[in-house]
Amino acid sequence: MTTGAPAPAALPDDRRRLTGDRPPGEAAGRDTSRRMLDTAAVSNPMSELRFLDRVDDQTVHEVHRVVSAVVELGGAVGWLSPPSRADIQRWLGEWQTATATGRAGFALCRVDGQVEALGGWRAGPPGPMGHVVDLTKIMVHPRARGLGLGRTVMDALIGRAGGCGAELLTLGVRGNNHGAQALYEACGFTVWGVLPNGVAVGDHRFDVIRMYRQLRLPADAVIHGSSDGGIGGSALRLASAVPTAR
Repeated sequence: MTTGAPAPAALPDDRRRLTGDRPPGEAAGRDTSRRMLDTAAVSNPMSELRFLDRVDDQTVHEVHRVVSAVVELGGAVGWLSPPSRADIQRWLGEWQTATATGRAGFALCRVDGQVEALGGWRAGPPGPMGHVVDLTKIMVHPRARGLGLGRTVMDALIGRAGGCGAELLTLGVRGNNHGAQALYEACGFTVWGVLPNGVAVGDHRFDVIRMYRQLRLPADAVIHGSSDGGIGGSALRLASAVPTAR
């Protein structure tokens, strides 16, 4: 069961066939033409987006389907191998608990009644970083890519986080995931840093790209940036001024 204001979901018959589950026994990665969706001649379907408030068997099943398909293709979403349904149930339970605090939310985007995309937002703990929200676990089922669902999820997460008072949004993306980077840039995010070799997949290493979007600033905010002075500041000590051990 999920909450939120849904929009009616509809897909033409040929689109329903293309976005269905992989037939039993079809190995991931063997036939790119079958697992990647060609949407060039088909208009975007209408989708329904709700935010998670309960974890039921159907939601676990549908989220497990999406996560497993993304992980099978090597997606950088936190698992090196497809998780079990029990793993997903525990994971969604953690999101449900976080959502109850009012400082997190988990979006589920359905097409023709089935979850095809998802993503979450989490605010930092109350305190100096409490106004910063991280967007995370944003993914679309491989057979539903090209339908604009990633943007639908992003817009929902940005809107919900902003409505809860977020000032600054952040997210991370694997360095070679250029499609996702382009989506985030289109949503107003800018690269602020790179962690070289931050993702390990066996012997392979990939950068982590960190991005941000400033949503708002209080009217009375005093911006210090990285300038000298201010609360918690310290003076730069030159090497020549540091006493040496004798």
